[in-house]
Parts: sequence; C-alpha cells; structure tokens
Amino acid sequence: MRHCKFAGRMFIYAVVTLLSACVVGPSYQEFWGGERVYQPGVSFELPAGKSWVALIRTTYQAAIGTRDMPPNETLIVATSVYDLPGYANKEEFLQAVKQGRAAEPATGRFEKISLVERLYDARPETCVFHQSASNDYGVEAKRGGQYTVYETFGMNCMHPDYPAVGILVELSRKAPPGTTFPEFETMGSFLLQSVQFGEF
Repeated sequence: MRHCKFAGRMFIYAVVTLLSACVVGPSYQEFWGGERVYQPGVSFELPAGKSWVALIRTTYQAAIGTRDMPPNETLIVATSVYDLPGYANKEEFLQAVKQGRAAEPATGRFEKISLVERLYDARPETCVFHQSASNDYGVEAKRGGQYTVYETFGMNCMHPDYPAVGILVELSRKAPPGTTFPEFETMGSFLLQSVQFGEF
C-alpha cells in the first residue's frame, strides 16, 4: 500500500492539469453519471448528469474527470488509499489530518481563500471533512498576475474495518475567477454520502 500520511492537493492538481490539457485518449475508461466505481477498499457513485472519464486509475489511486464543463473549467473526483499509523479516537485523527494538510509544501503557488476542516458527523465512520478554496497563481507563482480558483470538497476517513488504512475521497474544481458552479457543493455532498467501504 502507498506510504503516504495524507494525500495532498498536488496529486489531484496534477490530474486537473492533465484534464485541462485535454489529454484524453480512447484507452481511458469512461463512466456515466450515477455509475458506481470500485477501488480496493472503497467504492463511490459518480454525480449524475455528466459523463466521466478515468484519467488515472491504479490500485490505490483514481482520478475521474468530466468533459461536460465550460471552457477552462475542470471537475474531478479523486480517491486515494494510504497507510495510517493508527489513532486512538476521532479527535486524534482530526488533528493528524489538519497537521498533514498544513505540512504540504509552501511553494507560493496557492493563496488560501477559505478552509474548513472538521469531523464529518454525516457519516458513522471516523471521517474528517474538508472544503477549501485557493487562488492558484501557476507554477511560477507570480502574485498579482493571472490566476485560477481551485476548490475542493472531500473527506479523509479511517477505514472502519482496517484502522491502519486511510481513504481520501474528494471532488475538486478549477475555474477562472468570477465563475460560479452552484451544483458544486450538492455534487460533493452526494459523492461523500455515496461512499461505501469494502474489502481489499
């Protein structure tokens, strides 16, 4: 299994960049909205109303994007399965997730707009919900220049049957500033509630 404390935004953002470049060939697996996707240890249902294509799908990572978006916008569902050292309770897991996300490299590329991190009481499992928005100034990180807005809506969970396994499920959106996508939170909530934990 992957030895990653917490899956950071760079994996997901690399996939966003891939989708933005329209690197989609005929070998990529396609899905319909409402279809359930199975990975070892977890499955989830893709939000309805759009067609989806797998950009990355390995044993422990998946990134599935839609092409049904306006120009210069991306929408991606990503999952990652990773190792956990084991935590005594939900609060300890919450603090570990916060510390793991805060420890992501400070490259200057992202400027935080908002961030919410809390225990996710909408699920019976031990999960930490996160919702964030950041200005992305690109690889050169030139503040004051052009930027896009990068939003996430997701959760990190301890697998209920395998407490040494963590699972990230997240919906992310990248778009020009000033654009809106009212369905984002509804789709994100649907995705998180659709998650089912299974065997490896």
